[in-house]
Amino acid sequence: SSGINAEYGYDKGTVYVTESFAVPHQETEEEVSMDMEYAMRIGELQKKVNTSMYTVGWYSSGIIINEYSSLIHAFYKCQCPTPVHLTVDTQLKEQKMKINTHITSQIGVKNGTEGCIFTPVPHTITGAEADQVSLKFFQGLRGNKKTPNFNDQEQIITSCDDMIAQINIVMGHVKKVIAGEVPNDKELGRQLMEVVQSIPNLDGDTITNMLNSHMQDLLAVEYLTYLTRQQLAISARINQIL
Repeated sequence: SSGINAEYGYDKGTVYVTESFAVPHQETEEEVSMDMEYAMRIGELQKKVNTSMYTVGWYSSGIIINEYSSLIHAFYKCQCPTPVHLTVDTQLKEQKMKINTHITSQIGVKNGTEGCIFTPVPHTITGAEADQVSLKFFQGLRGNKKTPNFNDQEQIITSCDDMIAQINIVMGHVKKVIAGEVPNDKELGRQLMEVVQSIPNLDGDTITNMLNSHMQDLLAVEYLTYLTRQQLAISARINQIL
């Protein structure tokens, strides 16, 4: 089980899920247990990093919802008024990673036995432009048995080559419009003008400094990730001993 965070929380009945974090848990045929203290601590740390971040629910791998789901959902109901339960089909039973979202509704008799029912709610998956680079990279690994190369420099070169190819396509279309070979599209022209105006005017030295600063930040993040991974491993071993 894991928590999911929202950048802006609830907005007219819509929840924007932007980040998530894993929560250590153990599951058997008889019971399921999760590190609630860890979940609360990570949620507080996320809040310190970004004050506009709120926990809005949790996600799990698999599409099965059972009695254990109700117990975990009850914990996240203490974190937010209407938590969202997001399920991810990691087994690709329908030849794709199917995602479902649910909220709960209370059922039962007043002053008697009460429970909840998970009700599906509609969702939409969107991605930022920066995410498309990573998604395109991983899509290119499909069917490739070779070890992927995560070298940042080569990734930048590949992205630049793709950008140059796209610019050539746009330039070819513009030349055809000027030559009268294709009709003029005012809406497309306005969009191209917005793209050109959005490009910052930077010299080579400024771009080099930006890349060097990015590399330093990346190394720091990798180091912190390594420390976090080691801390989780030590915590898991301690829990097994106890």
